[in-house]
Amino acid sequence: MKSTSRIILQILILLSIAFLPLAADAGQYSPWAIEKLVGSQAPEFTANDLSGKRVALKKFKGKPILLNFWATWCPYCREERPKLIKLYKEYRSKGLVIVAVSTDRSAQKVKDYLKKVPMDFEMLHDNTKEAAAAYGVYSLPTSFLIDREGIIKYKFMGLRDWTSSGSKTLIDKLLEK
Repeated sequence: MKSTSRIILQILILLSIAFLPLAADAGQYSPWAIEKLVGSQAPEFTANDLSGKRVALKKFKGKPILLNFWATWCPYCREERPKLIKLYKEYRSKGLVIVAVSTDRSAQKVKDYLKKVPMDFEMLHDNTKEAAAAYGVYSLPTSFLIDREGIIKYKFMGLRDWTSSGSKTLIDKLLEK
């Protein structure tokens, strides 16, 4: 009995040591680490637009940005889309830039979706999930409001009514500065 307990304990210790590096990496994606993004400089990333051209987030520096991570397969993202389109139509002339970053594997799926639901804001494709990882995105949709200096002011996880008075108040604050 003692030898069985001792063997089990040794196996548990070995497994703990083996998985220790994974636990260290997990901290960067914890909710606490991700929330530290708010108030800090937005992570820079480059992704392809739907024509295959590389576009860097810094292209939009100096403009207020609504950065939205989404996917065609995500029902909440599809539900949120018409509100984003309506918001953009209202705020585009005021200087708001919407950058939608699809995390779909296939750019063709995104193109097919956009034939049904056209959008005239910036559309990027992050099939490698590098941009999503830089922002700690682990659920969709996830959005960030970034000010003209590139500072993340707000983070939203999940479906949001972008035409609500609360959302518009935050956008208006972003545009004031």
